Amino acid sequence: MAFRYSSSRIDRLLEYNKNLERQLDLLQLNERVIEKNLEELGSLLCVSDRIEQYSICRLTEMALFCVGNYANNNCVTEVGDFLMNPRLILVHIKGCTRPVIKERYTPLSVQFKDRGAENYSVGEWLRHNTMTEIVKKPILPYLLELLEIHNCQKAYIDSVKKRVNDIVDLLTHLSIYSRMNIEAWKSTLEEDDRKMMERLFYKFDYKIFNDFGKKIQKCSDYCVAV
Repeated sequence: MAFRYSSSRIDRLLEYNKNLERQLDLLQLNERVIEKNLEELGSLLCVSDRIEQYSICRLTEMALFCVGNYANNNCVTEVGDFLMNPRLILVHIKGCTRPVIKERYTPLSVQFKDRGAENYSVGEWLRHNTMTEIVKKPILPYLLELLEIHNCQKAYIDSVKKRVNDIVDLLTHLSIYSRMNIEAWKSTLEEDDRKMMERLFYKFDYKIFNDFGKKIQKCSDYCVAV
């Protein structure tokens, strides 16, 4: 039980959260920054107390800021990386002792195009000779998994899922304008249409992020882990 209230563990989590606050700049946020913080947080998680739960929530908020910013600017590939494109996939090949890392933005049929032959296609070779293993899921699905594993509040998890769905809806509406500057496009809309679209754009509300920070500080002040 003493480990649960370890001051050194709490100090490390407090410093981690201060670093999150220092990095909260939309111009600097990207997948690499979020992944680095995710890996660091993973090394600190051990007892699933409130401080750890709130820290996961704060990193999730930061990830949503990043994805929301990408979505508002119609950056489909970057949003896809956060939501659907695994960060690491290994390809296990029959007869080989070591797997091959899948090139993230390259279809398997292209990466292994030299494996085809006259009597069978690359696709056939892949089906009969390979097995893929997802080693690192996309960041947001992985964070949602962490939230559930560490028993974070269902209401918060549901709010994250809703915001992810809202981001997908926004990109669906923007998809036909992928080659147009967003601001230039909005200026061509009638007022009612423009207001409707602006309601779809991601809103950057830092209150949730800051509130979790206050809760972490309160928990640490009393060394309470409920």
